[in-house]
Amino acid sequence: MTTTYFTILMKHLEQMQIEVASASETEVGAISVKPRDVVYDCNRFLYVRSGKGRLWALGKELELVPGTLCILLAGTPHRVAVDPGEVLNIQWCHFHASYGDRDIYRTLNLPISVWVENKSAVSQLFDRLIQELKKDQLTSRLRVKAIMLELVSMYLEELPKGIGKVYPTQELQKIDTVLQYIDEHMAENITVEELARQVYLHPNYFIVFFKAMLGYSPIQYVNHRRMETAKALLLQPECNVSDVAARVGMQIYYFSRMFKAHTGLTPSRYRKQSLGIAESGTDAEPGAGAEE
Repeated sequence: MTTTYFTILMKHLEQMQIEVASASETEVGAISVKPRDVVYDCNRFLYVRSGKGRLWALGKELELVPGTLCILLAGTPHRVAVDPGEVLNIQWCHFHASYGDRDIYRTLNLPISVWVENKSAVSQLFDRLIQELKKDQLTSRLRVKAIMLELVSMYLEELPKGIGKVYPTQELQKIDTVLQYIDEHMAENITVEELARQVYLHPNYFIVFFKAMLGYSPIQYVNHRRMETAKALLLQPECNVSDVAARVGMQIYYFSRMFKAHTGLTPSRYRKQSLGIAESGTDAEPGAGAEE
């Protein structure tokens, strides 16, 4: 289930449209009245640069210490409090992220917070984000997105081991079943009807469900997995190109064409370059058996 969890998350991030609305750094001090819950229509990243405090969200109380990185999804009531004598320095950003009409983050049950070891790296990313948002340059939006993806990557790297195994959602269980079936039957002719049958869904609904979760149609994903599997197999000395094509369920001519479209290289050339083998001859388009 953990592999499925990260597969879905990675596909989401690859295709995610992200827009940062604002970012800044704020000092939070103790107040005499009880803090109220706040709710935003955007997602929030909060990072504790210094100081101590507490965060209440989703019925949980979390300690905020330097290195704490929190993600609060849109519509999540939450509040931050600081004890008397303490000052909490928080770097934050508000952002919108789109991925079809399915709330992938909630489906995956992402934890509210993680603790990052490389505190200075995270803080520097927020500093850069704040500065880029102040600029009016054509490239600023690209740099902002790159910074956000780096922040998300740091958050993901600190996720607890085994996440996705605890209380997996029904959607995750279904996708896990389908992805396992694809990997176990890659050498066979895989159809949408057969995949839908694994999770007792009508093929038409299954296509919509699958694409919403992974960003690919089922057959696009099958072909993508075949190419990624082929790349790994080509690095094994005992596997020639014909063997690899058979193991991913494709005729060699069609396999070679699709592999070159996927990587820009024929299977033979990919193997030689990856293994550091000196090339000879030309990289001609192969016919049946021409890649041997």
